[in-house]
Order: sequence, then C-alpha cells, then structure tokens
Amino acid sequence: MTEEFVPRETDPRVPSSARIYHYYLTSEPVFDSDAVFAERMFEIVPWADEWAHHNRNFLRRAVSFMAEQGIRQFLDIGSGLPTGGNTHDIARAIDPKSRVVYVDLDLEAVDRAHDLLAAQDVLDTTAVIEGDLRTPQHLLDHPDTRRLLDFSEPIGLLIVSVLPFVPDEDRPGELIAHLRDQLPSGSYVALSHASMAEAPAEILDKLQEANTLYQQTSDPITSRNREEFTRLLDGFELVEPGVVFAPDWRPDEKGAVDPQDPARRCNFAAIGRKPTTADQGS
Repeated sequence: MTEEFVPRETDPRVPSSARIYHYYLTSEPVFDSDAVFAERMFEIVPWADEWAHHNRNFLRRAVSFMAEQGIRQFLDIGSGLPTGGNTHDIARAIDPKSRVVYVDLDLEAVDRAHDLLAAQDVLDTTAVIEGDLRTPQHLLDHPDTRRLLDFSEPIGLLIVSVLPFVPDEDRPGELIAHLRDQLPSGSYVALSHASMAEAPAEILDKLQEANTLYQQTSDPITSRNREEFTRLLDGFELVEPGVVFAPDWRPDEKGAVDPQDPARRCNFAAIGRKPTTADQGS
C-alpha cells in the first residue's frame, strides 16, 4: 500500500456520508445540502435514523467489549462528526488513561472533533487526523498515531459504517488485511456494513431507490452480502455471536431487539480478534 493520501476539499453543495450520518443521529444539518438529502431519504426509508442508531449503538457496545477485554488504545477510522457516545468517552469511562486516534476524510468532522477534544482537555490522550481507509499506511505512520498508540500492545480497530463507501475496485479486503498485518496479536476489529442482501422483501424496492440516491453524494454506496462481509474479516477469529445484524450483536437491556424493525436486517456487524502465537499453537 503505497498510495499517497490526498485530502478532500469540502464542497457544501454536495452531501457527504459523514454529514448525512450526523443528521440521521442528531437532526442537525451541517450544510443545507445535507438536510435536503437526508429529508429525501426519510421520504424513501422513514427509518434511516433507526439504521444509524443501530450502527452507533453497536460502536458503543464494541468499544465497551474491547475495553472489558483489556484494550486501552483505539484507532477509529471513519469516526464521523462527534455526537453522543464517542469512542473516547466510552473507553475513558472504563479507564481514564485510554488513548484514541480518530480518523475521518470529511474535514468538517475532523475540525469539529478537534474542537471537542480541545474543549474537553483530552488532547494528551486523544487525537483526530484527516485520513482515508484507502490509504492505510498514511494512518499508521501519522505522527499522532505513533504518539498515542503503542504497536507492541493490542489495539482496538473500529471501522463502523465505512466499508459501504469503499467500492470493490479499491480492494477493501486488502485494505483491512494491511491493517490487520500491522496490528499486534490480541488486537480486535469491529466492522459494520449496510446491506440489502437479507432485508425484508417488501422494502427492497425502497432500499434500491435509496442506494441510487446515494450516487448523488460524495460517497456512493456499495452493498455487500453476508459472505462478502465475512471475507473482510479473514485472518481474525470471530467473537461470538459472529456475523449478525448490528442490533443483534450482544444487545444490552436498553437495546432489546425488535424483530419487526425494518432497519434491523439492513446492517451486518461483527468483531474479530487477531490470534496470538499461543492461540495458534493450542
């Protein structure tokens, strides 16, 4: 992976995935174009916000799970605009010394996250960098990554609701494998991925319409099925319950699964662990 990272200029006329996702979660528009797009999405799939909350709640549970396994450092790629339940808030609630590096391609997300971290006075243990999953070595070599993350100790890698915006021609499996190979043994990865493959038949037309609408944004969507998603976790040992729908991954009491929720079956999620030498020898 030798690609050079090229920052993306902000165009307020073109909606971005990070800003749209933020609107789903908070109803706060960054630019008018994001609100117009999101409201059009709600006309097609009224539960788009529920889908986003499924992702956000999976992130929260994933960070808590990793922290409970002793992970004290996290690389959150595609972190988006800061809102409630940020990775560093969850991790620091378990151990205040936890360290987090956030990454996003959207400059508005980076600027807002930096302002929040500065206001919270946590820049000694937390940073946000402008970057892209498609140039993984840039992320790994970044001075803030090297300042905060110790690659001799396990790391929690978070790639939540990012992979749908990485088309097949950008080789998402190779990108994750590149990161996996440089993670220390005992590290964890959390992935989630929007999908139409197992959605209820009665909403497939609406999902296809929504997918087409995303072609108008700076981040078109690629939908993948369960097998394709699972292959992205090659080289990791799946943590129980394996590949499931996002709200079904170890739900807590507040997130009881509703089988009638139309958003439930539109999002795969899983956590994997990089084996240690002891694991491989047992």
